[in-house]
Amino acid sequence: MFPKNKKAFTLIETIISIAIFVIFVFGIYGGIQLVYKVIYSSRMQDIEMNILNEQIEIIRNLDFLDVGIVSSTPAGVLTRTSDISRNGVTYQITRTIRNIDDPADGTIELGTDTTANDYKYVYLEVTCLDCQQKSTLSIYTYVSSYFPQDTSESGAIFVSVLDSNNQPLVGVDVHVVSNDPSIAIDMTDTTDNEGMLRIYDVEPCFQCYEITVSKTGLTSERTVSSTEFDPSIPQKYHITVNSKTVSSAYFQIDKPAQINLTTVNTACVPVGNVSVDVMGGGIVATTPDIYNYEVTTSTDSSGQVLLNGLHWGEYNFSNVSGHNFVGIIPSQPLNILADSSQAVSVVIADSTTKSLLVTVRDSATLLPIPNARVVLTSGLENFEDYTGVGYFGQENWVTEGVSIFDGSSFWSANNIAKLDNGDSTFALHLAEETQGVYFSSGLLESATFDFGSDTVDYLKFDWQYDQPTSTTIRFQVATSVTSTPETWNFVGPDDTSATYFDASTKDIPVVHDGERYLRYKLYLTTDNTTYSPIVYGVYMLYVKSCSLPGQAYFPNIPDETNNSLYITADGYIFQDVNFGLINSNTSTMIDLVSNN
Repeated sequence: MFPKNKKAFTLIETIISIAIFVIFVFGIYGGIQLVYKVIYSSRMQDIEMNILNEQIEIIRNLDFLDVGIVSSTPAGVLTRTSDISRNGVTYQITRTIRNIDDPADGTIELGTDTTANDYKYVYLEVTCLDCQQKSTLSIYTYVSSYFPQDTSESGAIFVSVLDSNNQPLVGVDVHVVSNDPSIAIDMTDTTDNEGMLRIYDVEPCFQCYEITVSKTGLTSERTVSSTEFDPSIPQKYHITVNSKTVSSAYFQIDKPAQINLTTVNTACVPVGNVSVDVMGGGIVATTPDIYNYEVTTSTDSSGQVLLNGLHWGEYNFSNVSGHNFVGIIPSQPLNILADSSQAVSVVIADSTTKSLLVTVRDSATLLPIPNARVVLTSGLENFEDYTGVGYFGQENWVTEGVSIFDGSSFWSANNIAKLDNGDSTFALHLAEETQGVYFSSGLLESATFDFGSDTVDYLKFDWQYDQPTSTTIRFQVATSVTSTPETWNFVGPDDTSATYFDASTKDIPVVHDGERYLRYKLYLTTDNTTYSPIVYGVYMLYVKSCSLPGQAYFPNIPDETNNSLYITADGYIFQDVNFGLINSNTSTMIDLVSNN
């Protein structure tokens, strides 16, 4: 046998040693790379600084009148940008030259100095275009002359750029171009820390300076000609400059917003391929108004469309193709903030020729008022709706044995008969046992009401009735997730079969929320069989994701010429509105005054 060599390394020890060595080598390699990067960056900065110093010396050797940018003010022989090569590497030089109005001898802004070019501010930037590490190096200086150019007949343009919160924006590109062929100005400069760009020594002319302000990632804004929106009157004309005065131009830009728009029907089901008119984002011209954003957009097959790059402000929606416009959620006008995303549901209904959309607001806050009762009187007929609340009702009982409600059907009745209203509709009362004598009790089970989706939240029952003394009107409800349950379990307000909804208890318990299908049972009784209670209408109030805040909708207006509204809401003074003519799909806005 051979003796064991106790001084040898095991395999594990060898692997650990190699790992430690590799870590050590990579650490040294990383350190060397960092040193090379620092040296490279320092060398690039030395080259860039040399380029800047060369450019400064070139400018200092120019005649004072030549220190300026071509087609700019001050005008000169230099270009805004130029490229230069060093050791096969390309660098870009960007020049900014401005006249300075020194307050020591007065300013044109205060009217105490007619020559606003006391000296010139020169700002240079250089960027390596071929380098992986792109960083801008800059330098500035001032250039003056004992005999500056006489600009006593010139004017000035002060451009102020703010965001949507009226805070100054720094580094906004301001492009100024003259539309007068005799004035050679086509320049771009940037705003300072105050959001201002002051341009001196500008030749006077009438509405000849076109200004556009923009910055990457923000909206833009511009001046317009007097005829661009003809016959409307623009809000921002091209700038006019007068001799010895300052012309001010104010702009607001900010991060764009977006709207996620969905078209749905009154059952909250998306409806695809619907076109919608959208306008808003601020007014750019008046009489008539023209908005920053005016488009007709169409939703896709799933009823959705994304609107990008929007200017903040109020937006309105209208004119849906092939349908009636019922309203939007949230209510309009919709206020969109800068750099925000807003989900909007446009609620539509089947097309009719005469409809009315009523929006009820608080007169002080202009916020929508929920649960306001809106009664429309059209000719001899009354229609009732509640703002922000779904309203499913039955005012006619004709056909028995129908399982799904179709507007005038019911499932079954026992000792309850139809009462002719004289207008082809039928109310309900106790059936007569003999001539002039009613049964003491009776019940009716409704057809199934389909609320369209499982997003329904039930609020309460309501009904129109005539209830003589010694008679009662009571209800129970049953709900289900399917239209064909094995049994309909009718319950009262405590969710048991022992209680009933009556005039004092109308709220539907939350246990029924989310169940799409509903039936009701009507119980009529009388202690004096010569009298019977009468039910003219049964209504179920509910809310869904597509319930319209502060809005009530009437799809069919029977009388074109004689229409009025009666509006009430808890905590507000009621209002009567004589609406008069309705001969098309119409909308109106009513502001209620608080009674507090």
